[in-house]
Amino acid sequence: MMQPFRTILPNDAVLTGLHNIPARSSNAGEHRPLVILLHGGTYDSQYFDVDAKYGASFTSNALGVPCVAPNRPGYQDSTSFYPIPSHSNFAQEYGRSLHRNILPTVWSEFGEPHGCNSVVLLCHSIATTGAIIAAGLYATESQPRYPLCGVICSGFGTQEGWMPSEPLQDGEDIPALFLPPGVKDKMLLQEGLADPAVYEHSHRLNHKTTVEEFKSIRDVWHPGWRELAAAVKVPVMWALAGRDTVWKANHEHLAEIVGAFTRSERVEGSIVLGAPHNIELSYWSHGWYARCFGFALECAASFARPKA
Repeated sequence: MMQPFRTILPNDAVLTGLHNIPARSSNAGEHRPLVILLHGGTYDSQYFDVDAKYGASFTSNALGVPCVAPNRPGYQDSTSFYPIPSHSNFAQEYGRSLHRNILPTVWSEFGEPHGCNSVVLLCHSIATTGAIIAAGLYATESQPRYPLCGVICSGFGTQEGWMPSEPLQDGEDIPALFLPPGVKDKMLLQEGLADPAVYEHSHRLNHKTTVEEFKSIRDVWHPGWRELAAAVKVPVMWALAGRDTVWKANHEHLAEIVGAFTRSERVEGSIVLGAPHNIELSYWSHGWYARCFGFALECAASFARPKA
């Protein structure tokens, strides 16, 4: 299982989350990436640490690749960036926060000191928009403060299936979306697609999400995803879950997404047949994490070599 951390960002905000730093063994690869896991909405960092069998640490330890799962701003004890300026929105603020404060700090505390040579983002669901924005900002830097070498995305797309809209929590200063665990399991994990033990953690993994974050899908992502994707230069791996209820899983949809990353050095896309939206919690998690950490190792090796 992963271990908790708490740190202070350059803007004096608090960042909390989980980390797993395996000892560097003789059979580990020469170039070691730091995989940063970015959870989706209505979950927190524990999404990637459901238990010792299905959490990310299983693959992290097997391959000797460190990973960190921050609680995104406003989740658990990580400082929110509210109030959002009137000229901005949740996704833009999150992307800027990642690029300017979160990723440089996580790199300096967990990557560089542990022999990593680069960073790969592994994003689930709604975390994707901010991560793509951050990767686009990274592409404009002549002297970046962290070495990004890849982005991996699951549970997100451009063609919606089902999208939650209610219920709203009453009495919140910041309007929030709270989905009952039973509803989430039915729609996002589905019956029989995960180990029975995983469903027992549904209440522990549940977390409210701001309405503004969900609105950013329609207000920021849908009208601007092609432009946002075209700004990214690092390698990208994108997967649609075959039984996702939130996003349509078909080859036309996949080709549309992959084709938008016109400046990326390498782009891969796939449909994970039979898998639910929450692929990281499902029976497919071991295979998915193996692919993700393997892709990260490849990106780290490419990052270390001069461009041809």
